[in-house]
Amino acid sequence: MYEDFEVRTSYKYLQEVIKVLNEPICMLGGWAVFFQVNEKFEIAQGRPYLGSRDIDLGFHLKESISNIELKNSALAHTISILTTKLKFKHLSFRLFKEIHTETEEEIQEGQFLPAHFIFPVFIDIIVDNIPKNFKEIMGFNPIDEPLLRKAFEKRENQTEVKEFRKKIILPVPELLLAMKINSMPNRDKEHKRVKDICDIFALLWYTGIKSDEARNSALKFTTEAKIKKYARSITEEDIQKASTQINHSTVEIKRVLDLLQ
Repeated sequence: MYEDFEVRTSYKYLQEVIKVLNEPICMLGGWAVFFQVNEKFEIAQGRPYLGSRDIDLGFHLKESISNIELKNSALAHTISILTTKLKFKHLSFRLFKEIHTETEEEIQEGQFLPAHFIFPVFIDIIVDNIPKNFKEIMGFNPIDEPLLRKAFEKRENQTEVKEFRKKIILPVPELLLAMKINSMPNRDKEHKRVKDICDIFALLWYTGIKSDEARNSALKFTTEAKIKKYARSITEEDIQKASTQINHSTVEIKRVLDLLQ
């Protein structure tokens, strides 16, 4: 699904990002799933769980945040650190830097290469609310993930882990599960849809979610309609490709995914 080089490079910069940021750091997406399931997955499979190409960072913003508060927010400080210390560049709601696929070195400004030699490492800035003054102050529109609000509102909806000597906040498995269920039907790229299936299976199989409580666990944060939409979007081909990635049979994957219905 992802090239080893891509995941290895993303993980390398994930470490660099975490090391320079101030605690606590909230992570979402594929790397958040990785940190929730990897220990048990590695014991069972003898290899690490699937990594991610992108780095997703989550932030809480009040809807009524003032201009001064926004300029001094953790989000603003994070962007400043990443652009000044690590030299990431802006691209809409994302920060990125380009890596040479053969030398694995950063591509310098003004260096022109064929596209197949360029791998972009993306950091996505994700918020739970988008204040009305956000674009005016920050200059871009962020991704919003309303469910992220649940992790910031109640400590019971977040897990704290220590990675690279820093405290990282992760949404609990049930909350990550709901986020994946909600996003998967809208994926326009096959590899992202397959990765979502792998993540949903892994969250159900390798965390503390009990099989007889899987559906209710998801329904704490999502709806019947969204679960049905997610279920309809899965194809046999998707499951076959997911099976290849996580070394579980298609029968087993189907059985576990059906726990949500």
